[in-house]
Amino acid sequence: MRAWMLGVLLGGLALAQTHTVAPGDTLFSIARRYGTTVEELMRLNGLEGFLIQPGQVLRLPDKAATHVVAPGDTLFSLARRYGTTVEELMRLNGLSSPELKVGQVLRLPGAGPAPRPEGAGGTPPPEGEEGLDPESPLVKAVVRYLGVPYKYGANSPLSLDCSAFVAQVYAELGVALPRTTREQYQALPPAEALRPGDLVFFSFGGKDVDHVGLYLGRGVFAHASSYGSRVVIESLEAPFYRKTFRGARRVAPEARKGP
Repeated sequence: MRAWMLGVLLGGLALAQTHTVAPGDTLFSIARRYGTTVEELMRLNGLEGFLIQPGQVLRLPDKAATHVVAPGDTLFSLARRYGTTVEELMRLNGLSSPELKVGQVLRLPGAGPAPRPEGAGGTPPPEGEEGLDPESPLVKAVVRYLGVPYKYGANSPLSLDCSAFVAQVYAELGVALPRTTREQYQALPPAEALRPGDLVFFSFGGKDVDHVGLYLGRGVFAHASSYGSRVVIESLEAPFYRKTFRGARRVAPEARKGP
């Protein structure tokens, strides 16, 4: 009897580390159910796209880990380090702003890989690029939109699409941008080495650009995600975004309104 009970318990523990995809499941719904992120599920399961099939068995992250905030840490650098998003860290820890205090203990969505120093492996940050400043007008404007629902063609504080998101953020900074993704891509000059504030463009459906986000520095960007159905901050190093990335454009100083 004891052996049987032990087997049941061990079997339950094993099942807790995987999820069998059911009809109607999406990576986004599974990530929300288990308190993780789409990017982390893709990384754990070697997925290059969002498509999953009923009956497919997905690995899940280990139980939540923690991080003690050190001098110089920001939510943006921690999200990149642990393969998650700023929004998810704020949700898990009940944060209403991106400000952190040294010694603060943060919950993480999954143990994931061991933390790595900035710039170790993957794509190194551009030379001379500093850490993100939570007090910068750009970051403050982006944070106000986190979680706003995505809707194709929408352009309001209640819902918006990808190009409307970047246009609204820049409008708050006194910059007028074209309305659509293609117009933004064609109107702005190319950006070689990425800088915070650059627009990053993707092609999800073919050769032409059809998605845009706002680069924040240190390898992360904000965008109104059609898949996640909301404004999120994610890593450009995620396999899916590396595969669909088509280039960046810089908002020229002369585009600014006023003095």
